[in-house]
Amino acid sequence: MNSNELKGRKIVTPCYNHLGGILGEALFTFLVKEKWIQKDKNDIDYNITQKGWEELEIFGIDIEKLRSTEKKIVTACIEQHYGIYHKHTGALLGSLITDLLIELGWIAKKQENQLKVTKKGLHGLNALGVNIKNIIEIL
Repeated sequence: MNSNELKGRKIVTPCYNHLGGILGEALFTFLVKEKWIQKDKNDIDYNITQKGWEELEIFGIDIEKLRSTEKKIVTACIEQHYGIYHKHTGALLGSLITDLLIELGWIAKKQENQLKVTKKGLHGLNALGVNIKNIIEIL
């Protein structure tokens, strides 16, 4: 992401019951890059990989909740900012990741519809491999 793409974007925004904004995009990119999720055989939707199931469970995601649902498990949710489309993790996985990050104290509610990344969150995300600290410093 260059500084022009970041201009005016929020670090983290709620999108329904999952995370959008720069953090949401960074998490989605991480999940794809680390092969926790991948496009399905039709090249349209996303699925959790075997590695993803294992890593998500280690991370603290309720795997049984994901496996037992009839809802869509994971999708790429799209948000637009100044004509540029950005993907973030939607569906049940996006919701469970959001809940876990709040539970871990990595993100916190500022107000009803506003979230912030905590200092603990910056360290935790960095340890996981999702580095948004450099992005925050640009802003």
